Amino acid sequence: MSARAEQVRSEGKGCKVKLIIAAIKPFKLEEVREALTGIGVRGMMVTEIKGFGLQSGHTEIYRGAEYAVNFVPKMRLEIVVADSLADQVIDTITKTARTGKIGDGKIFVLDVSQAVRVRTGETNDDAL
Repeated sequence: MSARAEQVRSEGKGCKVKLIIAAIKPFKLEEVREALTGIGVRGMMVTEIKGFGLQSGHTEIYRGAEYAVNFVPKMRLEIVVADSLADQVIDTITKTARTGKIGDGKIFVLDVSQAVRVRTGETNDDAL
């Protein structure tokens, strides 16, 4: 462990953080963003993605012709939060993004070994 990491650990600064990755339906994005802001989430990254799961795509009719849509549009949210807030974020996304229909999405949670704010050098939850 580096001297800086040891110093941060001994000072008790920067608790553990989690990376929450959620794939949701595009029309739910703004509602989810507002709900997350309401519980104290201060930032997130959003990417337009395409994918498939259990529904394996679907068929649509365009100008009278039926065609297969193998990849369904989704929004990917990446949110890094303090460990203590992770369960609340997951619960908020789950409740807000749910329509009750197939394709509502998925949520994955990963441990983040280190987070650094480039401008100040703050680490872990201080960097959020």
